[in-house]
Amino acid sequence: MSNGPWVWLGAGAIVIVIALAAYAGWLWWRVGAQRREREAHNAGVLAETEADLAASICIIADSLLTGELNLSEGAIRLKVLLDHWHAPASGQADYPAIYRLYLGTATMPRGEQRDAYPKREIRRLDREREVLEVAARDEVLAEAGRLQARFGVPEGRIGLHRFGAAGPA
Repeated sequence: MSNGPWVWLGAGAIVIVIALAAYAGWLWWRVGAQRREREAHNAGVLAETEADLAASICIIADSLLTGELNLSEGAIRLKVLLDHWHAPASGQADYPAIYRLYLGTATMPRGEQRDAYPKREIRRLDREREVLEVAARDEVLAEAGRLQARFGVPEGRIGLHRFGAAGPA
């Protein structure tokens, strides 16, 4: 009977190893569950973000086509939104006129920065912007029409367009 204490000690060690293995398995399962929850949450946030981006693109494209938004301001806003859109056919290669107009006007002052400029400089920049807008008008409106075909017309706005995709009616 000299083996008695060793048997109990071995049995206790086996029980502890089994308990630790069970605990490790449970922790592994929790990590997997948390990962799945995080992925589901992130997918939901991404879907919500893309829905907001799509709605904004839809509204701005519509505002360009109705003439409610000038071309350079629309190009600036659309460029930023398209840069954040995570889908094929949403970048510079697909909407080059919008990006070109953005690049031509992006350094011009806006808002409070514009208010700080001398009037003469503002008039010069406005003329420069207008020249860029006239040159890009047809292409930007065509791209706005393509964006509208892709993202739709904002609710309650059907039939309000002054311009078609190619320009004034």
